[in-house]
Amino acid sequence: MATVIKTWRSSPRPVGSGMIISSDLEIVGSVSGGCVEGAVSQTALEVLKTGQARVLDFGVSNEDAWNVGLSCGGAIRVLVEPHLSQKSEFEKKIWTSLTKGIVAGENVTLVTKLDGSSEHGIFNGSEFLHPPSWPQEIIAKTQMVHTARQSEVITFQEESFFANCITKPNHLIVIGAAHISTELVRISKVLGYRITVIDPRGLFTDSLRQVCKPDQLHRAWPAEILPTLELDDQAYVVLLTHDPKIDDQAMQIVLKSKAKYIGALGSTRTHAKRMARLADAGYSAAEIARIHGPIGLDIKAKLPAEIALSIAAEMTSIMRAD
Repeated sequence: MATVIKTWRSSPRPVGSGMIISSDLEIVGSVSGGCVEGAVSQTALEVLKTGQARVLDFGVSNEDAWNVGLSCGGAIRVLVEPHLSQKSEFEKKIWTSLTKGIVAGENVTLVTKLDGSSEHGIFNGSEFLHPPSWPQEIIAKTQMVHTARQSEVITFQEESFFANCITKPNHLIVIGAAHISTELVRISKVLGYRITVIDPRGLFTDSLRQVCKPDQLHRAWPAEILPTLELDDQAYVVLLTHDPKIDDQAMQIVLKSKAKYIGALGSTRTHAKRMARLADAGYSAAEIARIHGPIGLDIKAKLPAEIALSIAAEMTSIMRAD
């Protein structure tokens, strides 16, 4: 396993990015988008032989950097270590717990001791599995990192650990199945979103069966499905029906939620009418101001795929604003 544990300036991949390397040099993932993967892979072969983790710096001139530079002008530090599933029974238990958390769609934090031993621990928000020798202070700091969902190196006295927050995918919730919905789902899958589509109109939901799994499509009213979903700060809600009976019902639920993004399709005039209806229904100006409408970044989009692209771009802008 190779993982970016620290970056400086304009790094090509963020902290926490990783890749897996086999003894046959099969690679999944990336730590730099192609700049230093070759050098990391060669180190990985050594790590597979010795079982000893190594930390590599790229973007600086020293022996460990293999004289490989980053075209972006930044610098990264990469941890290369044996895969957990290839180590002790305790490490395999960590890997099993990590896999279970990811499959279940939970936020989990994998912690690695940076002393060559590559001891690991895992925190899932309520339970922390770790070697008994780890200091309590590291456990407390890990919990803080987990809450912030920001991977980083944490230290106590002379010991350093890398806390890697592996978050559940963001959740795209589309109200309304239409041509734009189909294209938005396609793009959002590439971007790694979980998908939920809600529309009580059967003809419309059926049109998305080519891009959605059956459990992602709900032929139901928003009031039947939205209360069952976790509308937290990883939820992105897009309203596309052009039907106030459906859109307004959904809007009245999501405006009271912690959803990260709320966008609604429609012209400036249509959005003004929507805001007036919500104000009449008792929603505050601050709540109504959360709505991105007309939806999407202004890229002069006309076709369904172009409109979907503008919506995805706006969601990305909101996500990366933090």
